[in-house]
Amino acid sequence: MRFFLVAILFVFLNAKQTPTDLGDKSIVYLFKHNYYSYLCTHRWKYINQYLGKREDLLSVVAYACLKKHYLTYALDLAKNLRYTKEGRANSTYIISLFTIKNFLARYILDNFDLTSLKLPDIESDDLGKVFNLVKIQKPKIVNNKILLKNNDLNISVNYNLKTNEIIIKFFKNGELIKKDRYW
Repeated sequence: MRFFLVAILFVFLNAKQTPTDLGDKSIVYLFKHNYYSYLCTHRWKYINQYLGKREDLLSVVAYACLKKHYLTYALDLAKNLRYTKEGRANSTYIISLFTIKNFLARYILDNFDLTSLKLPDIESDDLGKVFNLVKIQKPKIVNNKILLKNNDLNISVNYNLKTNEIIIKFFKNGELIKKDRYW
């Protein structure tokens, strides 16, 4: 019993302390401490503060949105990343992911032919990987859902019209191992 109490006390004392006011924390601090939602929901504060001055920081905020799969919010940053070569590259990456999401939705809802599309290959994000698999495998659409196979993974992709989300589920041996929601 004593060990149990000491263990609880240790966990409590070493738990990550959440700052009560994140507004005075730097973008880098917030990102390093995984406050992605905070950064993303306060994106306009950062856009207004750093537009035309610090695209590196705006890119960090955009990446925070991408970490949460908030593609729509990331677009607000993408349209403002235009003054530097790196900013424009980051903007293109964000816009490409958003475009991929929209084309996947068109495929699922309208059986839109993706084979002739030439978009950048994005292998660093599950949405880009799934898009490439859909182009190759051309899976059947059943109830706004498609099923893909990639090595030992089964992948389910569906589009929720009400929430405008692409939902990707990864299964291994019939067990859900990962779920991504792209909004």
